[in-house]
Amino acid sequence: MGPLGTGEVMDLTNTAVGVLAVTDPIGLVPVVLAASEGDPERLRRLSRPACLTFLVTLLASCWFGAAILQLFAISLAAFRIAGGLILLPMGLQMLQGETVGLREHQPAHRSESDAFYAVVPIGIPIMAGPGTLSLVISQAPQAVPGKLALSAVLSLIALGVYLLLRAALPLSHWLGPLAIGVLTRLMGVLLAAIAIELMLDGLLESFPALARAAASG
Repeated sequence: MGPLGTGEVMDLTNTAVGVLAVTDPIGLVPVVLAASEGDPERLRRLSRPACLTFLVTLLASCWFGAAILQLFAISLAAFRIAGGLILLPMGLQMLQGETVGLREHQPAHRSESDAFYAVVPIGIPIMAGPGTLSLVISQAPQAVPGKLALSAVLSLIALGVYLLLRAALPLSHWLGPLAIGVLTRLMGVLLAAIAIELMLDGLLESFPALARAAASG
């Protein structure tokens, strides 16, 4: 198992940044706080299964996403274009200061268990939604070393999100609404750029003449 090349490291970095941008962990803070009603114990019960669901879903996408695409005869290039189309509106929405995918998911009713609500809708689809899954599937390396590297990165991201959610109570007081809004817009810029890059890669793979023209230009 040799070291990853420069291009593979760059792709891995772009994927990691994209996953962070789509997940928007800072934007998750007020959602989890509302669901836990400010109770540290409920916050712990929500954070752990939510992040575990997030990680397992992304790892399954990394390792088995390509096989699912082959099963339905969907080319990777077409999926990259579709992924870019899904991610671009999310990035533009974040540029408006809106938190992606959270409007329709309000805090759980008291009759719902914390564990169930942590899995759905916090783990899926708020954290691991269509944008995150399409990004991981379209950017997952074909070789096993690359998949292992991406799996390690995804595990670190899930751990980081978990630690951030556990610190949601002091973090919300320290950052304040203004800082959260600025970070959300910054993530929106990164996400929009990644979405366009995905669509360009898919178009160049689908139309080799465009790739040759771009190389000659």
